Amino acid sequence: MTKLIIVLVVLQLVMFGGFGAFLHFSGALGGGTAHAESGAADKGHPEEEEQEKAPPIYIGLEPAFVVNSADQSGASRFMQVTIQVMTRDPEIEEAVNTHMPVIRNSIVLLLSSQSVESVSGVEGKEKLRAEVLDRIRAILEERTGKPGVEEVYFTSFVIQ
Repeated sequence: MTKLIIVLVVLQLVMFGGFGAFLHFSGALGGGTAHAESGAADKGHPEEEEQEKAPPIYIGLEPAFVVNSADQSGASRFMQVTIQVMTRDPEIEEAVNTHMPVIRNSIVLLLSSQSVESVSGVEGKEKLRAEVLDRIRAILEERTGKPGVEEVYFTSFVIQ
């Protein structure tokens, strides 16, 4: 009889312990303090928090860029690249549109200096994408005081 009572008490302790653990980790009993602390640490920069919450804004640099390029044999080739930039700041969207001639000029000069071999692989395209992003950020930083553009995407890349 005493063994049955001990077993029932142990089972109740396990059940209540499991239920308490569930409540704690679900946050009903104030659990999840690590997440709350990390959230509190991020609140020191309200601009960054606001920017993270804002939806992305995609801006097409239209029309597509078409440049001449040479391959190793010296033959003339054409490269056509369609580019989109991503920001979360509507002011940057306006700045990109305002300074579009300067941005397009810089990208045309960069694309036309590329060889077909240097951009034929994935690594070459990624390097070129990073260079385009750096150029756009530099132009916006110079003209508006903030780089603003988070990403650059090649939505079409054709070499002929």
